[in-house]
Amino acid sequence: MTSPPADDSAGRVVVLAVLIGASYMFPLYLTGAVGVAVRADLGLDSTAFGAAISVFFAVGAVLMPVGGRIVDRTGPGPAVRLALAGAATCLVAVAALGGSYVGLCVAMAIGGVGSAVAAPVGGMLIARGVPPGRRALAFALERSSIPAATLVAGVCVPTLAAVLPWRAVFLCAAVLVALVLLLPVPHVRRAVATSSASAPLRPLGPLLVVVGMFVLGSAAATALSTFLVGYGVFLGLSAGTAGVALAVMSAATIGVRLLSGVVDARVSARMAVGVLLFLGAAGFLLLAVPVPVAALGGALVAGAAGWGWTGTLGHAVVRAHADAPGAATALVQAGGCAGGVLGPLLMGVLVEHRSYAVAWTVLAALVAVAGVAALANRGILAPPAAVPGVDPDKDTDLTSERTSVRLSGTGNATKGAAVQDGPLTGVRVLDVSTILAGPLCCRILGDHGAEVIKVEHPEAGDGMRGHGQAKDGVPLWWKEISRNKRTLGLKLSTPDGADLLLRLVATADVMVENFRPGTLERWGLGPDRLHEVNPGLVLVRVTGFGQTGPYAGRAGFGTLAEAMSGFAHMTGEADGPPTLPAFGLADSICGMAASTAAMTALFARERNGGRGDVVDINLLEPIMAAVGPGPTVYDQLGEVGVRHGNRSTHNSPRNTYLTKDGRWVAVSSSAQSIAERVLRLVGHPEVVEQPWFATGLGRAGHADLIDECVGGWIGERTEAEVTEAFEAAGAAVAPIYSARDLVEDEHVRETGMLTSVPDDDLGPVLMQNVLWRSAGAPGRIRFTGRAPGADTDDILAELGVRAPEVARLRADRTVA
Repeated sequence: MTSPPADDSAGRVVVLAVLIGASYMFPLYLTGAVGVAVRADLGLDSTAFGAAISVFFAVGAVLMPVGGRIVDRTGPGPAVRLALAGAATCLVAVAALGGSYVGLCVAMAIGGVGSAVAAPVGGMLIARGVPPGRRALAFALERSSIPAATLVAGVCVPTLAAVLPWRAVFLCAAVLVALVLLLPVPHVRRAVATSSASAPLRPLGPLLVVVGMFVLGSAAATALSTFLVGYGVFLGLSAGTAGVALAVMSAATIGVRLLSGVVDARVSARMAVGVLLFLGAAGFLLLAVPVPVAALGGALVAGAAGWGWTGTLGHAVVRAHADAPGAATALVQAGGCAGGVLGPLLMGVLVEHRSYAVAWTVLAALVAVAGVAALANRGILAPPAAVPGVDPDKDTDLTSERTSVRLSGTGNATKGAAVQDGPLTGVRVLDVSTILAGPLCCRILGDHGAEVIKVEHPEAGDGMRGHGQAKDGVPLWWKEISRNKRTLGLKLSTPDGADLLLRLVATADVMVENFRPGTLERWGLGPDRLHEVNPGLVLVRVTGFGQTGPYAGRAGFGTLAEAMSGFAHMTGEADGPPTLPAFGLADSICGMAASTAAMTALFARERNGGRGDVVDINLLEPIMAAVGPGPTVYDQLGEVGVRHGNRSTHNSPRNTYLTKDGRWVAVSSSAQSIAERVLRLVGHPEVVEQPWFATGLGRAGHADLIDECVGGWIGERTEAEVTEAFEAAGAAVAPIYSARDLVEDEHVRETGMLTSVPDDDLGPVLMQNVLWRSAGAPGRIRFTGRAPGADTDDILAELGVRAPEVARLRADRTVA
């Protein structure tokens, strides 16, 4: 399912993201680490070698935005395989084709293709597979994989390269990457683009600033990693010593990235990134001093600080673009690739035609400019807006696709508490239905942990708000049927409204609707469109008579289903009219059936590779199932049931009886043994001996006699005496309760069938508890029905809709 993974699952997601990052960058940094040998074999100068390295980044920069969209649409599985296959193929290609300069460039291009999907898939894996409160550290670990690749590459120089030709070193690395390919890919939900595969990323301005920072930072870092060993040799160090220096620098970078992940929630991202970049610039200036000790110290600072901020920035980017984390990450990483093209080329040209000192100074200037951009970026790098009741250190992220709900206000049942209760925790449900059947389905899902967003017309609202009794203008039915639901006022019939719903659908697991067939299709929101946006969506369609058939277009209400199902025909006194229930029986049965259908479809999704489904459920069929096999009896016997009042057509005693103190009780005897106990209890063992008493149908045929026996005995005793005697005899009896009786019953109170829930408007409100309570994940009522549009602003903010746009949508009456 798409609920937040357990710790072991989240850990596997992080491990895989780290291995992907290390694998796809390893060919590049391994080439840099053995660059001295490669350049000697091919007779390359610094410019030519830098140009070959730049091919890797150039291909990645061009293809990465497309790769990000592909990752968001297809999910991580195919992308992970392609990324790792690209890395392994690149390593093999360097070994096989590296005998020529063209072959080396071709091998780098192959690695760039793999990087186009490897870079965004890491961000998407963490955004969709790690709980929000742990994502900062997860991003730090994932981004540490790149310096880890540099570290391993540095270690390879004094070890493997000493005993193996450099081409054999690449083949060994290819084997290691191939082993990573064998690891299973954890299932996380696809993060599909919202309105279309090419939907624009918003906010774009601050994101482009981040891209520019990545261009400059990557240019400096890539040049440093690629040329540090050569610079060490230039200063008189051995290639092995220089390789160790590269490894130490990479280890320090890992440490800084991990530290940034730990303090991410406590330090302003803008300040943290800016300070690290300025420290990095100072390190590059120190590198320009042509003294080994100074240069090595400068490399340590330049690498660790100047490139230790990417995890913090990656987390901020995904947080701001939760609906398309792969695409957003890809665009930023494309900037990093562009920097990867610029850095080695610029470094090679400057070293060849000027000096190392000039080259390091220019890189220091680039990093300083990136630092200025970081301090000026108050969009993506600004801390998230404070939300009442939200603790930023907890597993809550209001911009994540799997939001842990926090509600403000003084009366909510669990103010400030995240949705962490029940087996459906982490499942997002869109309740786009009205009145009873669909809303009850969603209420049941919400009671068991699902996050439910109630989408209703911004002006008319859900008709249930005006249904039933109210106290001081506060609708009481609404408080119960819409509990555990956030509310969003949204007009779906407008293009803007439809677009916003599609953006919500991209983050959802289940959507429940009960429009007349064809309505969603008319608005451009039919199943095909919804599954284009989110292939894993379970769409539950509740109607009166189904999506197809002669009656599909009819208005459908529960009363009609109660009439057509046979229920009304079978209910009432024998000489009276067909009788309808005084409550929403058909709607309630359908709502409970629909919740089962939704959970069944979610379970099936886990077994079919993540494909969603469309559930067609109508009001008629569930109540037909409750009425019983009347069609089967008619088909086989030609019999049609008739009304019998409170009696059963296939059992007796089964009726209501008046006690001496004016109370009514109900007696049932579905089992033969129970019927015998009742008749012996009431003093008529001779009736039990009759041949017809041996079957339920036989007893039903003599209901007058049996009712006279049972009713006479009960009428001479009080309700308490009847109940006590029946219990002692092991027979079945129950009082006829009103709502007051139910509330006062000791068994109902002690077993928690009813519970009191704090409410902002009414104070404590008594209502039915969660429908069933399992020992491991019992579910709970977190808050009561909310006011119209109470959560509109928060939900739109989660979708990245900015305040000016919200104001326009309100003015257009699209949202409320």
